[in-house]
Amino acid sequence: MEAQLLKRYGGRILNKKLLVELIDDIKNFKENKKVEPVDLTEDNVMKVINNMTNKEDKPLSDKSKDIYKRRVKNLNIIQILKDLIKNKNNKDEVNKILKEIESQKTKTLKKDFSKHRSLEDFVFLNQMINNIPNMYENLNDYVIDRINKFIQELIKLRTEAKDDKTSYDELRIDWNDYKNKTKELTDDPDVPLKIKILFNLYKNFPLRDDYGASLLTDKDLDDDVNFYNVKTKQFHLNKYKGTAMDKHGKKVYRIPQYIADMIMKEYNSGSKYLIGRSKTETYPQGSLVKFIRQVSKKYYGNMFGINDIRRSIISFYHERKDIKKRKQLAEIMLNSYQEQLKSYKREELGK
Repeated sequence: MEAQLLKRYGGRILNKKLLVELIDDIKNFKENKKVEPVDLTEDNVMKVINNMTNKEDKPLSDKSKDIYKRRVKNLNIIQILKDLIKNKNNKDEVNKILKEIESQKTKTLKKDFSKHRSLEDFVFLNQMINNIPNMYENLNDYVIDRINKFIQELIKLRTEAKDDKTSYDELRIDWNDYKNKTKELTDDPDVPLKIKILFNLYKNFPLRDDYGASLLTDKDLDDDVNFYNVKTKQFHLNKYKGTAMDKHGKKVYRIPQYIADMIMKEYNSGSKYLIGRSKTETYPQGSLVKFIRQVSKKYYGNMFGINDIRRSIISFYHERKDIKKRKQLAEIMLNSYQEQLKSYKREELGK
């Protein structure tokens, strides 16, 4: 078909009539392109699992095969795949199907519900799509993209959950030490600008893992992305942890001038992101969790994470500030005063 299109239109002047004909031909080509049907019988799906390999390209162990086969039945994966094929051109239905998986309604939960616990289900769904013959071809780009978006978001939520499980009986960084050391590295000409911006942002606005995928721009963007406007010196937080987002909504933070000056230097040097791996790319899934743990050891003398910074300032406020100040801090950090009392009170490391 491609050769026929080239022969038909090659060397001719493109006009409106010709363009319409070309578009019609391309549409017909896509519609007439034959896609082999997919066999979604239980026998065939089980046969696929028996032939699957692991990351080392070796056959799955019998234990892994048994786990996969149980998951097919527990998740009703065959019906999900059939529904995705049937509704692939209906975005609302596709999202409804994927939300059902995220809700984990087909599972008996051994723990309290958390979105990130559906990650393994989405990964398994992706494996089935890539391993069952003709399954991928019977879907479309939208379905595949949505599944990958769910996986990326759930990986980030799982990382946050793991970080939240850090021991509550010790502080890895004292808040006064954090502030003093941050001032020292800010004044040090040998410390990279990105490091200075990063730790000063957390000093002033100790949010969660929300800075990594934030764009740098000289204008306000759509409200479905996080961005910093270098002209207004405002950080727009439009996407963050779901439960907190439901309660606090979209937030705008005015950045202090000394941080704004550092960010402007990064912007003028061609940086696309507020805190990126390079000037044009983010860290994986836009997460700074691993990066902060790595660089904290180098610049502060001991390893700590985002939640250690958050717990440090909360402990400081609960020991030295009145209730009004504590509640103001909770609003900045996008959690509640009750959550802070329950989750963040810890003792200093080594005491």
